[in-house]
Amino acid sequence: SSPETPEGNEVKETKEIINTSPERQENGSEIVDPLVIADTTLSVGNDLEESLLPLDRRETSIITETTTYIRRAGHFLGYITMVVMLIVIPLVIIRAATQRRADLAAFHSGEVMVLGTLIMSFRLVYLHLTHWYMPDVQKYVVRIIWMVPLYAVQSYLSLRFRDARLYISALRDLYEAYVISSFVYYLMELLGGQEALVRILERKPAHLGQHQWPLKLVLGDWELGLEFMLQCKHGVLQYVVTKTIATILTCLCESIGVYGEGTFDWRYVYPYLAFFMNLSVMYALYCLVRLFHAINEELCSPINWRPLGKFLCIKGVVFFTWWQGVVIFFLRAHGIIGSVRDWESDQVANGLIDYCICVEMVFFALAHSYSFSYKEYLPSRFQQQSRQETLQEESSTQGNYQPPIRTLDQPMNVREAFWSSTVPNETLEDIQRLRQGVRNQCNAQGLGAIRMTPIFGDYEQVAGEEAQEQQPKPESELRSTKNEV
Repeated sequence: SSPETPEGNEVKETKEIINTSPERQENGSEIVDPLVIADTTLSVGNDLEESLLPLDRRETSIITETTTYIRRAGHFLGYITMVVMLIVIPLVIIRAATQRRADLAAFHSGEVMVLGTLIMSFRLVYLHLTHWYMPDVQKYVVRIIWMVPLYAVQSYLSLRFRDARLYISALRDLYEAYVISSFVYYLMELLGGQEALVRILERKPAHLGQHQWPLKLVLGDWELGLEFMLQCKHGVLQYVVTKTIATILTCLCESIGVYGEGTFDWRYVYPYLAFFMNLSVMYALYCLVRLFHAINEELCSPINWRPLGKFLCIKGVVFFTWWQGVVIFFLRAHGIIGSVRDWESDQVANGLIDYCICVEMVFFALAHSYSFSYKEYLPSRFQQQSRQETLQEESSTQGNYQPPIRTLDQPMNVREAFWSSTVPNETLEDIQRLRQGVRNQCNAQGLGAIRMTPIFGDYEQVAGEEAQEQQPKPESELRSTKNEV
């Protein structure tokens, strides 16, 4: 290489170092020690390597520093939001009270609380998207987190635009059923998928599949394993279907004036829909509790996923807010809640429901920040092999085992992570299988068998020809197979 190039300069410096050696031959030529050449060459190689690394290191450090600054800004903004809420909300309420306008107090204080909820929820979603190490698990977490800001925004819009409240709340009604199903899939993925869950349930005592009175009068015992898993999943998915149908009927009946929200009169549709929705939501909650009770031990050991806090967050947002609305409508129907100024009694009841949700979502956003933290899904939190797709054998010295969860070496791109959390393919596919029934899917002899796929954990019904019972193999074939193993 020419002397002007960096390589030429490196060689030139090497020659100068060699020429300065004090040892020479009798004819004046240098005596070059091989160790000197080796050490000099090694130092030159190290200098070359260091000259090539700073650019990559600089880019990595810039990305790391940017992420750190954004995270710190999010923390600072969250703290500032809480302080502003504690100061502004009392001032707004006091000012509206002096004007004797309760609606203005609800509007302005609701704006502040919704803003605080959005900031805390967006910050949590951003932290998950930038630390997307477990895509099969975290996509359900992000879907659950979006529930809180959606509830807050919908409640505030319903409070401000009370005449269009029924249509605005339709989106919330659909999403809350979607969140419950997402939570069931989330629990399954924490244990390694549906196939791993079936294996865990097969080791459970049989009494977990038995129902107490009066449900045992209408429900048969569930066999631990595949049937138990399908019964719990279908019990939750039926609420998704029922909620969708009820939302469509609500909009249609309201448009023709026969819905009568909050009116317990047999001439209106509301009491009938409320009755069936009550049955559907209670059965969905029952199935969710049964599944949670059966796998609670595995969710706590060997890795503690803190399942109780997550379960209470889902139950609080969905079921508590629904029962809260039923109680307020009951009070309104018995004359305890009446009209105020230009607000009619039913509008006052709806306004109370919406305002209570605006207040409660602030606390649920805080609860989600701790219960669904992104730190739980960092690879450094626990030791396991990355991208392992087969189940680990149960240890003889330990009763619990942790099935593999697909973990990435590097977090996924934010855009790809966001889109992977949006489309609920697994929910739509399982809803289509509802018509087959649990018994038909579990009947592996006559109608078909359940085939579990190890990647997505989806199941499908196999034709009866493929589900025929396997004949016992001859002894010679068994002996040959044993030798091969």
